[in-house]
Amino acid sequence: MVRSMFAGVAGLRAHQSKMDVIGNNIANVNTWGYKAASMSFKDAMYQNSSSGSGGNTETGGIGAVNANQIGYGVTTGAITYDFSTGSMSPSASGLDCMIDGTGFFIVGPMLSGGALSLEGDDAVKSSGLYLSRVGKFKVDPNGYLTDDSGSYVYGFSYDQDTKKYATGSLVPLKLPTQSVINKLKNDNNSDAVTAAKKALSDAQATYNSQNAIVSAARQAYVTAQSNYQAKYDSIENAAGTIKGIGNIQADVDAKEAAMKTAYNDWKNATTDPGNTLRDAYYAKLKEYEQADYELIELKAQLIAPTAAKAIPSPDEYFTNYQSKLEAFRDADETLTTYEGIKKDYEDAKKALVDFKNKLSTLEDGSLQSVRDAAKITVSTEETKLEAAYNAVAKAQANLTTAQTTAASSSSSTSSGTSTDDALAEFASYKIQQDGTIVGTTANSETVTIGKIALGRVQNMGGLEKDSGYYYTVGASAGNVSVFEGGGTDGVIRSNFLEMAKVDLATEMTDMITTQRGFQANSKIITVTDQMLEELVNMKR
Repeated sequence: MVRSMFAGVAGLRAHQSKMDVIGNNIANVNTWGYKAASMSFKDAMYQNSSSGSGGNTETGGIGAVNANQIGYGVTTGAITYDFSTGSMSPSASGLDCMIDGTGFFIVGPMLSGGALSLEGDDAVKSSGLYLSRVGKFKVDPNGYLTDDSGSYVYGFSYDQDTKKYATGSLVPLKLPTQSVINKLKNDNNSDAVTAAKKALSDAQATYNSQNAIVSAARQAYVTAQSNYQAKYDSIENAAGTIKGIGNIQADVDAKEAAMKTAYNDWKNATTDPGNTLRDAYYAKLKEYEQADYELIELKAQLIAPTAAKAIPSPDEYFTNYQSKLEAFRDADETLTTYEGIKKDYEDAKKALVDFKNKLSTLEDGSLQSVRDAAKITVSTEETKLEAAYNAVAKAQANLTTAQTTAASSSSSTSSGTSTDDALAEFASYKIQQDGTIVGTTANSETVTIGKIALGRVQNMGGLEKDSGYYYTVGASAGNVSVFEGGGTDGVIRSNFLEMAKVDLATEMTDMITTQRGFQANSKIITVTDQMLEELVNMKR
């Protein structure tokens, strides 16, 4: 037999093995958490037909000669797995989850003593537990969290009293008993009553404080209003005949009405001999404007005390305006001096209006400004007081509700002690990103059950596949470190399952090249057989 026959046979075996790998990948294209394998080749042993030499540079020596080697075919180089995260497939079950990262679930049979201490570096490796990428979990009749192959899911237990996880050891995660739920419910109800009492106390303290603020604000307003009113009532007109802004305002209103009557008489008259009606109107208008200007000056003591101090004595604003007005009325439009007279009148009128506006502008610190600010403060603080009152009423209602709930829960717990050792019943579950399992009861109460632990492997290529979707820690895998989810090594996605990491296009392409390689190797055997046949036939 010739060596090519052995090479062909080795090639057939190697390509058959690769086809086995490809077939297994395609067969598991819909297997949860499956990681596609890839196989590489390496050449097999070699036989030297002649040895090499280093050459001799001395006289008569020859140069270096390379060795001549004939190979015996091919063999399996390595079978590796793609451990990158597969695609996410939605799931309706709250206990279904997947790892977005490089971590592994830790599952397996019930251990002796029920717990695995994590003090040793290789605790998981030597425990006999498996690693898994499939988070298809359920709760078995005994209350334990298991995968669909029946293996227990290991993680960190949760102390309902201290609200802490026992991260020093791994335990099979199990639902709490009804007694734990009852105690938790009572504790929560007691905490709710305590919190409601504190909220009521805080609300009452806020109301009392705000009530004092409102009382002070009201007193400040009463004082400001009294000061304003006292000044308002004590102001007299220039003649000293009328006292109080209200009375002076009434006098101005009467003068305004008289002015309007005189104007209507003049306007409605068909004739006005000697301008009697016009002059009567002018006189009433002057009386009204002078009284109105004086009222503005007097109000300035309430509105703009600083501006009031600037009133000249004698007051030239109104007298100058009145004289310019009379000159304008008597001016002849045909004379060249008319425009100058008109401008003097307009300037005097503008000066009067500007000064009246200055006297009417509210100043900070004036009696009216202080009173108005105090009134606004009272309104603002009363709104806050109303809100504080409503907060007290709401806090009282919340306390009553909390006390009623606590009393009802305590009564129902006392009457149901026979079922305290039974497993708690949950309507739904939710697994958080860090692996925390939260159950929700029929009464919408949430309870922390435990936390799923994840394993980190130093060399994932050293993991060895076991039955189903389990991995055992091989000798070259290194130690397995246990960690909590939520970090860069693994975030747990609830309501999702990890799809198979298989690329069908790649597998089909590899299948074609493998098939052609197998055909080529079979051709080696055929051709070698023909060569042997020719050799045998030489005898004939």
